[in-house]
Amino acid sequence: MLKIAALIANLSIVFCEVYALGHIRRKSDVLKYYTYLQNFLALIASLIFSFCSIVCLITGKPIPELAKGLRYMAASGLAATAFIFIAFLGAGKKIALTEDDFLPGLKPRSANILLHYVCPALALASFILLERDVRITHDFWTGIVALPSCIYWILYIILSAAKLWEEPYNFSSGKGKTGILDVLTVVLIPLSFIAISFVLWNIM
Repeated sequence: MLKIAALIANLSIVFCEVYALGHIRRKSDVLKYYTYLQNFLALIASLIFSFCSIVCLITGKPIPELAKGLRYMAASGLAATAFIFIAFLGAGKKIALTEDDFLPGLKPRSANILLHYVCPALALASFILLERDVRITHDFWTGIVALPSCIYWILYIILSAAKLWEEPYNFSSGKGKTGILDVLTVVLIPLSFIAISFVLWNIM
């Protein structure tokens, strides 16, 4: 029953992600916004997990560790996304998303709910409660899990410092931009991801 419930949860994640990400007007924004990137990775992880689950339910074989490892990465990423959204971005107050960023049929508020609350909740519930019988035996996943976040925020600092793009997030409060505050905030974000992934690893 747990395997079927996990499959349903992951298919639900796939549906929500396809609906939300599919309504992004500029698909290149998936690589620009941390939320979009982590949700896109979660979509891939849930697709792979769902496929493996269906095959394993038919054949009776165990779900491969790769599928669970990717789900570990996705659950950590979505949990970090939700945390960052609430703690660092004021639940969306510092994100300049407008209806122009989406195709008709999805409003920014609905996108925030799907990407920052619904999908992270589904991912965490499935990973912690429904996928417990799928084991991860290799410790290298604890290092791999942080790679997407670390790469993103390193590039974020470089591109922002070199003024090679328009920053998607405004971490500084007030009228003036405080470079040091921005850097410290961006450094704290991957550290929070590492802490979340450590907690999930020990829960698992």
